[in-house]
Amino acid sequence: MRNTTRRRAVAALAAGAALGAVLAMPGAAHAANADSVCNRGEFCAYSGTGLTGSVRLDRVGDWSGSVSGVRSLVNKGNPQTGADHIRYSGWVNYGSYYRQVTGCLHYDDPNASGWTPGSWVTFPATTGLTSAKWGGECSSGEPTMKLGRPIYA
Repeated sequence: MRNTTRRRAVAALAAGAALGAVLAMPGAAHAANADSVCNRGEFCAYSGTGLTGSVRLDRVGDWSGSVSGVRSLVNKGNPQTGADHIRYSGWVNYGSYYRQVTGCLHYDDPNASGWTPGSWVTFPATTGLTSAKWGGECSSGEPTMKLGRPIYA
């Protein structure tokens, strides 16, 4: 019983420290102007659901840092073998608890009408992103969004 309690306490402290580091640096990310448009070759994070609101982050290359206030994310990368999918990570803030979020986004086909399925995601609550990395195809079991277990603050 004592080891279980100690492990839970250590896990909670580690999660809290990691989360504090993620959310403590909102100015570290490149925030685009509210009237910016997500250009071909970029991935972009938006303040609103369904790719609406202001652009909170727009990047061409790999990125790590901290940007908060994100509700949706899109991959407008160019088709390029081995380098046109985005793997991202961050934390979803539910108010009384957080959940780690990860996922893989396909590139949006520029010839499709509307957004290509799997190229964008809307988060269930306000999210802080911590990284996005360009790479190869998303595997068949790799979802556009995967939520971890709740971590209570």
